[in-house]
Amino acid sequence: MSGAPDLLSILQGRCGRIRKPKNSILFREGDKSVGVFVVLSGSVRLDFGVDCPLSRLYGPGSLLGLPATMTKSRYSMTATIREDAEVGLWSPAALNALLVERSELCQQLLVLLCEKMLDNHEIMKVLHDKHAEISLRSSLA
Repeated sequence: MSGAPDLLSILQGRCGRIRKPKNSILFREGDKSVGVFVVLSGSVRLDFGVDCPLSRLYGPGSLLGLPATMTKSRYSMTATIREDAEVGLWSPAALNALLVERSELCQQLLVLLCEKMLDNHEIMKVLHDKHAEISLRSSLA
């Protein structure tokens, strides 16, 4: 779409900025959502609170906490700063106000939300399958 505003550049340009040192926790699995974080520099690892093969590393331009913020639920993963980082924060109220002000951004946000939720679903499926495999091995032993 020619001339369309880019959601990510707007989120990066108009957010409150926070500096976080390496190994600090941005949010924990089960925490109430305080908003969407935009990674501006550095890197952040998302996992289930343990170093597991299902963790994902996110760098500049990544949005973290979008599903929890949009669905008004708790974060489903833990975000740990892997490399000194600067992140932007969009509270639910600020994000909602932006979407009311710039309704053309809603479609871009929905696409991102769908991608994040599909990714989360795939991770949960792998975890479920691994758990089922371990349970089966235990019952056969």
